[in-house]
Amino acid sequence: MARGEIVIIEMNCLGCGYCERFCQRGGIAMTGDKFSAMGFPLPSFVNPDKCNACGNCEAMCPHFAIEVYKYADAGAITAAATPA
Repeated sequence: MARGEIVIIEMNCLGCGYCERFCQRGGIAMTGDKFSAMGFPLPSFVNPDKCNACGNCEAMCPHFAIEVYKYADAGAITAAATPA
């Protein structure tokens, strides 16, 4: 199963909360304990083990403040990767 990681680009984030709203797995939360230099609330990656790098948070962010990285399990072999 794929795992994911997100990076919040703090200088772009305006604290709208769309990333939290559209994360179907509950990996992102607006906890209210982090703020940008401009005073906007920042999201936190609270459940990284639940992230599958679907990219919904990145796609829905109107300020391009999220980058999503997808990591595949090293032992996983997909049918497309199997030699014929």
